[in-house]
Amino acid sequence: MRAAKFSTTFDPMEREVLGNLAATVAEALMERARTAPRDELAQMMGLPAGHKDAPEDPSLARLLPDFERDGDEEFDGDNALLRSLHETDIISGKLGNLQAITSAVGPDGGVEVSLDEREAQQFLAGLNDLRLYLAAGEGHNETQAQDRDDLVEWLAYNQDSLLSALMGE
Repeated sequence: MRAAKFSTTFDPMEREVLGNLAATVAEALMERARTAPRDELAQMMGLPAGHKDAPEDPSLARLLPDFERDGDEEFDGDNALLRSLHETDIISGKLGNLQAITSAVGPDGGVEVSLDEREAQQFLAGLNDLRLYLAAGEGHNETQAQDRDDLVEWLAYNQDSLLSALMGE
């Protein structure tokens, strides 16, 4: 039996929105991983191989940023090499965090959510990724942009609440 330390109750609509968002972002990340080019040498060496270029989708690019910042000393191909070596592991970690959300609120979950400390940490990281993914998206009209902004604010509220609970505040 696990020791649940963090509990909350979501409205059924909130639960559905959170589960659907987590599933949508997870699917986008899985598609990114599936479309990674095959590297036979990396496979033979047991090394991960991912994309060398950043995602074109601004929402995915926000979750999978470049390894270099503007103004960093750059050596030709460093960013592409780092991305190809680490992106698969980063995606895997993000999928694990999103799984914590879908497990808590998904088909087997419910409106009553109880998490142990490890699950709460993953849930928190997953909320952060959902917020970043949505915030980087583009609304097609003013209403969609406002709905997106409201959803990002709601996710930030939930993230802040869970962080406060984790810190014992």
